[in-house]
Amino acid sequence: MKKESKEQELEKLVAYLDGEVSDQEAIEVEQSLSNDEKTRAHVDGLERTWELLDKLPITKASDEFTNKTLSTIKTVQLEAQANESQDRSGLGLSKQSQQQIWKVAVAGGWMIGLACSIFLGYVVTNQWLPDESEPLLKELSFIENLDTYSEVQSLEFLKDLQQSGTFDETAQQQK
Repeated sequence: MKKESKEQELEKLVAYLDGEVSDQEAIEVEQSLSNDEKTRAHVDGLERTWELLDKLPITKASDEFTNKTLSTIKTVQLEAQANESQDRSGLGLSKQSQQQIWKVAVAGGWMIGLACSIFLGYVVTNQWLPDESEPLLKELSFIENLDTYSEVQSLEFLKDLQQSGTFDETAQQQK
């Protein structure tokens, strides 16, 4: 924390010396210089350092270095533009939106797949497992009339009833 504070103060002093501070910040630095001897000594040291740096011979970068640096900057800019255009799809969606849509689509696909699996499992299970009620349904009319049939004592009695036309009258009454 203290180190960050010192770095910020140094940056502010360097910006002051370079003339890159606002009027309010310049007033603050000048007040600090008039009140604090350490700050004044620090600024003096910075000014001497700048003067010594100005006395150093200026070396000019070679044309090859300049060309490489400029081509590197162009490459970085083109990559940034390519990444930006990749981030935007034809629909104008950001990459984050595309990822969210993709996640929703995957979740929806899983839900549909799960529903289809459940339905398919139900259908297959019903095909393989015999339905216990099916034989009872086939014999439903017999079961419904079981009491009536149990009163019949013999097959001969039924034949006599059929010959007498009783079943025909019963059938006509039901129509």
